[in-house]
Amino acid sequence: MRQELVDHYLDFFSVAMAIVQNEDDARDVVQEALTRTLTRLYVKDPVSYCVRVVKNMSLSVVQRRNRRVDLDEMMLVTDYEHERLLQLVAEKREELSEVAKAIVELHDEDGYTLSEVAGMMQMSPSTVKRILANAHYELRKKIEREL
Repeated sequence: MRQELVDHYLDFFSVAMAIVQNEDDARDVVQEALTRTLTRLYVKDPVSYCVRVVKNMSLSVVQRRNRRVDLDEMMLVTDYEHERLLQLVAEKREELSEVAKAIVELHDEDGYTLSEVAGMMQMSPSTVKRILANAHYELRKKIEREL
């Protein structure tokens, strides 16, 4: 799921930029949308879900600013910024405990279900779910502090 979301980062950013028309706000919206999507364990279509979150959060930002925007205008994030985000996520993942890191990699990157990860790790599914949720929360907080 993680790689699928990363592959669509530019799409998410473009949607956010079209609505909020501010790079910093768009980055914040996409980052929060990605972390929210990654913490949702049972999303059937994570890309569509994340797009909806990006749209809703972007509209909220605009409403708070009390501005109207033209939804047809778009800007793209640079390759450098895209690589920086990927690097930041990888760095912060390395700071997790070995167990949490293994569970995040098996579930988010390799696409194993919670039950499959539980079997591999010789843990109960509820324990794996708890560790994964805590790891996602910890990652989100660490990344938010960097951005």
